[in-house]
Amino acid sequence: MIVMLTITSIATYKTAYGELYKAAGIEAYGCANITTGLLTPEDVQKILSGDSAAVNSIGEKLNWTTAHKDIFETQYILDLDGKILALDDNLKEAGFKAGDQFYIDEEAINMLVSMGHSTYSESYEYAGMNRLSGYAPIFEDHDPTKEIIAISVIDFNADIVSERTWDVVSKGLLVSIIPLILASLATLFLIRRKTKPLSVLIAHAGEIAKGNLSVKDTNFTSKDEIGDLSITLNTVAENLRTIIGTVQNTSSQLTRNSEETSFSLNEMKEAIHQIANNMSENVASISTGTASAESSSAILNNLAEGLQHSKGTADQCATHSMSTMQTAQEGLKRAAETSRDMEKIHSSSIETGETIVKLNEATNKIQQITGSIAGIAAQTNLLALNASIEAARAGEHGKGFAVVAEEVRKLAEQSNLEVNQVEKIVSEITESIGHVVNSTNESTKLIENGNATVQQTSQSLRDISTAVSKTVEEISLISKMTTKEANNSKQVVALIESLTESMREIEEVTTSISAVTEETTASIDEISNRSAETHEVAQELQHLINKFKL
Repeated sequence: MIVMLTITSIATYKTAYGELYKAAGIEAYGCANITTGLLTPEDVQKILSGDSAAVNSIGEKLNWTTAHKDIFETQYILDLDGKILALDDNLKEAGFKAGDQFYIDEEAINMLVSMGHSTYSESYEYAGMNRLSGYAPIFEDHDPTKEIIAISVIDFNADIVSERTWDVVSKGLLVSIIPLILASLATLFLIRRKTKPLSVLIAHAGEIAKGNLSVKDTNFTSKDEIGDLSITLNTVAENLRTIIGTVQNTSSQLTRNSEETSFSLNEMKEAIHQIANNMSENVASISTGTASAESSSAILNNLAEGLQHSKGTADQCATHSMSTMQTAQEGLKRAAETSRDMEKIHSSSIETGETIVKLNEATNKIQQITGSIAGIAAQTNLLALNASIEAARAGEHGKGFAVVAEEVRKLAEQSNLEVNQVEKIVSEITESIGHVVNSTNESTKLIENGNATVQQTSQSLRDISTAVSKTVEEISLISKMTTKEANNSKQVVALIESLTESMREIEEVTTSISAVTEETTASIDEISNRSAETHEVAQELQHLINKFKL
């Protein structure tokens, strides 16, 4: 309103100034035009010729004009080039005389000459005064049809126009400024009445933006935009409380689940490492047994060949053959002992199988936990989507929470991906454990059987070798028995060779199991690392949610 008043005042002033200036100019050249009647054509011709007596005479006449009208400062006669022909006393007092050059407004003079009509100049500063000049043409013989030979000039003080303009405008401004002030006060009151609730709502929205969701709801009940904004902010705060509370509970549950999963995976990792170590020891033992069986097979082959060569003397060593039979019986007893030991090994193998079954149950529990985590992640993703929708509805005030909702959604998707990887790896572990169970059952029987048989057979054969060495000289006497023993030796060699081949197969299977166990260990390590990352993400989400005050 102040700007509007200023613009209106300036426009009024300029308009009034222009009209008053025009009126002053018209009055100036009107009076100048009238006073030309005081001059006779002869007087004009004399002053043009420089007659000093005529100049003084006409100057006295010009004094009459300025003396009878106070607003006129000076009057004088100029030729068309601006030289003073005659002047009043006021201009003489300013230091001018006839024949001096005086300022003229050339544009106004050109118009006067071309149109033959009186005119006035623009305001100009000259001879210590701001002047407004009225120009009236003086025609030859006062005949307008003839040419203009001189110009009658009357000067105003141009400051009078400004003063009178201000006198006119100031009264109008004083009259208009009172209602303007009243309107301004009324406007300020109305604006204050509207902005005070807005300040309260802005402070309320600021607390929500800072994460303080415990701020009390506003209670503006007006039916205008303020009331609508108050209801909207209260709705946004309530929705944020619900969403943040839900996300906070979900984050806590996710943190607990990740901790439990990490603990279970660490236990599983330790168990798998123990199994890998045991399998490595089994591989070494089987390799040693295979080498022993091969050596035994070579020794028995040599023994069978020796028995074949000593067939002729076998009949002579009947007594020693009885000793050999006793030794063989001792070998049978040891074989029985070997059978009992194998039963014990079988029991141990069953216990190992039960342990692996428990490991399989642990993997099933992990699958259940990952399924729970996947459900939580899906719920979190849905909540994050709802939060994004509510944030979009909130407009500018919901941008900050939209970022939080987007981060929650990304965390939920990441958790879902990692849970799927965990489920896939656990399924692979379960399948590998099933193979391990079958292979362990078979390999345990063969390994323990081979170990016991090789060791005891080796001992028995050493005894047989000792007994046979005593009967070498009489071996020709027991040809038939030696032949039988030779045949039996061949069967034993065949059995040892078969045992050696079986032990090689067991070694290969055990090596394969060891490799699978190492792969399983690596997978469990990777799952454990992923679980740790999930735990860190859950803690980060919990830290982010804790910024909000419910």
